[in-house]
Amino acid sequence: MGAVQSANRHGLPHAELLRLAAELEQAGGITIDFAAARELGQPLVVVRLPAERRPAACLAALSPRELEVAGLLAQGLSNKDIAGRLCISLATVKDHVHGILQKTGLSSRTAVMAAFILGDQASDR
Repeated sequence: MGAVQSANRHGLPHAELLRLAAELEQAGGITIDFAAARELGQPLVVVRLPAERRPAACLAALSPRELEVAGLLAQGLSNKDIAGRLCISLATVKDHVHGILQKTGLSSRTAVMAAFILGDQASDR
């Protein structure tokens, strides 16, 4: 069975997966293990990022703590989750997020996530 047929059978958004695979083709890759669906109830999708990447230049202005918060934003954590993880107040997390957006000139948490994960590749698109 081909990958597209397997994706359809498992209800995966194959168009999005194919787009992601094309974007990661040179930098890393993507593997979809359809056999894992027997154990997990759904296929296992593994995204391989390059071992070495250049951080986005806009992140260079961040303090070590702001960079740590940006990394947690990139993991998809909420402000509340970040506060819990770092043992700081929610207000402090909000201040850090505001500072990150101000210093980087990025417009959203999603942009911070892209800059952190994709590095300068995010601005090449």
